[in-house]
Amino acid sequence: MSDIRHLIHQDIDSLAEAAALAVTGHLNERIAATGRAVLSLTGGSAGVRTAAALADAEIDWERVTIYFGDERFVPAGDPERNDGQIDEALLNGLGDKPTVHRWPARSAENADVDAAASDFLAAAALPGGEAPLFDVTILGMGPEGHIDSIFPHTPAVAETELLAVGVRDCPKPPPERLTFTLPAVRRSRHVLVVATGDAKAEAVARGIEGADPTEWPVAGAVGMETTTYHLDGPAASMLH
Repeated sequence: MSDIRHLIHQDIDSLAEAAALAVTGHLNERIAATGRAVLSLTGGSAGVRTAAALADAEIDWERVTIYFGDERFVPAGDPERNDGQIDEALLNGLGDKPTVHRWPARSAENADVDAAASDFLAAAALPGGEAPLFDVTILGMGPEGHIDSIFPHTPAVAETELLAVGVRDCPKPPPERLTFTLPAVRRSRHVLVVATGDAKAEAVARGIEGADPTEWPVAGAVGMETTTYHLDGPAASMLH
């Protein structure tokens, strides 16, 4: 497992620019080494701002495969879906260059969130074992330390084998989600947590100090090579 470090930025814009620069470096390194790179994006204010900052990056997007860390299980085109924000911030401008794997949308024929998660895993054909799934995973974080749709004291945070699960009774609406799990996140070469505001300060501190992920899921989000928190001053205010 990697050392966990943090960087403090002046505001959300400088944070997003710095995180995007780091992501660009990691992706280009893998493309140079292997010809391909895999990126997992996230919603939320800092996550979407980071995605927007990537729009100007010098990356050979035709060699990049993109996933989303989680998704709300709502119909296609619903404004609640994460991918709509990220489409607007980044993907619409890239056209069909990257290979993009989207989570299933709810429909009359596809209304069971657990079956949708299973279908996604079957279609994605992610490799088993311990090989990296992602070269870079970007994660936002809630005040209670949730990442993707992995919330404290839920079946999703307790999952130790499946790489993706359906989420029911989510503490935040909408109640049903699809999410990668901590076993999937931990198969990222590089994990970047982007967080702003003093409401996130305790979760940042608990994550960096390695608290129990059942209590603070972000603490379980550790990359295989690096784990970096990109923060503003308020989010870093409880760090010693």
